[in-house]
Amino acid sequence: MACYFPDHARGSRYEQLYAELSAVERVMLLREFIGVTYRRRFWFFRQYDYRAFYRAPLRHNLQVAAARQDQRLQVPWRIWRKSDLRPHYLRLVLRHYQLGALLQRLRRRHRDRLPPAEPGCHPDGPMLLTALGWYLNHAALLTCQTDQLVARLEAENCRSLYLYCLACQHQISQLLAQDDSPLEDCLPLAQRVGGRWPLGAELEFSNLGYRASFEHSFGRHRRDSRFHNFIYFHHYFLEDVSWRLGGYLDHHVRLRRYLPVPWIGGFFEYSLVRMDYLRRYSLPLTCDPMLLAHYIARVVRFSPDIAPHSLHLNCEQIACGERLPPRLGDLLCLLLLGGDLQRDDSTGDWVEQRLSRHELIKLVRRRQHLSLWDGRPHAVVEYAFCRLRAHWQVEDWFLLLLAVKGFNASADFGHGEQVPIELLAQWARRARPLAAHQIEGFVTRVAEGLLREQVYSAVQVSRWRAALEQRLWRENRRLAGE
Repeated sequence: MACYFPDHARGSRYEQLYAELSAVERVMLLREFIGVTYRRRFWFFRQYDYRAFYRAPLRHNLQVAAARQDQRLQVPWRIWRKSDLRPHYLRLVLRHYQLGALLQRLRRRHRDRLPPAEPGCHPDGPMLLTALGWYLNHAALLTCQTDQLVARLEAENCRSLYLYCLACQHQISQLLAQDDSPLEDCLPLAQRVGGRWPLGAELEFSNLGYRASFEHSFGRHRRDSRFHNFIYFHHYFLEDVSWRLGGYLDHHVRLRRYLPVPWIGGFFEYSLVRMDYLRRYSLPLTCDPMLLAHYIARVVRFSPDIAPHSLHLNCEQIACGERLPPRLGDLLCLLLLGGDLQRDDSTGDWVEQRLSRHELIKLVRRRQHLSLWDGRPHAVVEYAFCRLRAHWQVEDWFLLLLAVKGFNASADFGHGEQVPIELLAQWARRARPLAAHQIEGFVTRVAEGLLREQVYSAVQVSRWRAALEQRLWRENRRLAGE
């Protein structure tokens, strides 16, 4: 069975930690540490030239993969010496390694107690949601232990990410051996509502908010005292570390958007639909809006030291009857539900921040996503207007997802219809209450779209419609100053 331990750590306390892991746990350690390499070599290149595939040494030798990764994933000394930032970055690295170690062990111990992934959706979906739930249920203990581990790593001047991963594997192994909490508390199976149409999400985080993009942040990264706008993202190899959540740095620089630019910071983004690091393939996360609502709420809580910024919701377009072009009132209702309406300090007017500050290029975009499931491109509508909020509960996200899902089933974005972005921006700069017929028309359209899925009963849709209408009227009264 494959195993690896670096020569540079022989005789240290890490060798004793490694000795306490079982043979299976050592393989888990390898797979977690070489996670990005594992996905590149062993899974996603399968449809390319088979001769090149079988010549690849990493395909046959996990030890070679681990040795190469260990040699590469060492925090540079010049970055390590930045002691004010070091503990924050270390906590972020350790948090993701802990989640990966937890996921592997829960999968091994409880595979039979968890539902399989939905067809065509992310294979790790249910298990990742379970691992996030367990992590958050034990967050206080994990935070305390992580702080102690960070202090020890700093005292040792330990810059090896392999040793970080090893320490987290040992830590999670010890915690699970002592834990007897019911697994059902971590996966909300009883709350599922079902669905047939695939959904996905991408979450952006930044302590600088909209100022994290290159045109606002260059030379001003120190305004983020914890991470300096993630200008050291690649020096701590966070794209490699956060692979299970599809993490990457989005600096909004065209042409080099997905390539590492060491001196440019940006948004820490979790693309939960991302399946490879060439950004070629993706898979929806789930077809169930309730499970996706839990995902969003848990991922936000998983990153308490980075402020949530924005949310992109992906809905696959399915042929489901007559669709009509989007109306201005419908799009205003979406902004009322998921936008960022704030009082302007100088004028006292209500302002929708994302549009008025030019954070958005497009409110809604239609894209083609290449599916790993069937190798075919799928038409996906991306709703990019949502503000990601730390205080929202699962029920809030669920209601927003229902609105987007139902609207997506009834709105036609496939034949060149233009979203009236100028009219929306004009409203956003001085938001006014919506008319009653606009709200009534929107909730009717959402209800009709949800019924077209032929999964939800008329009673369910009627109840959701009433809740959605109540939320819209509440936000509308807030704009009216009532």
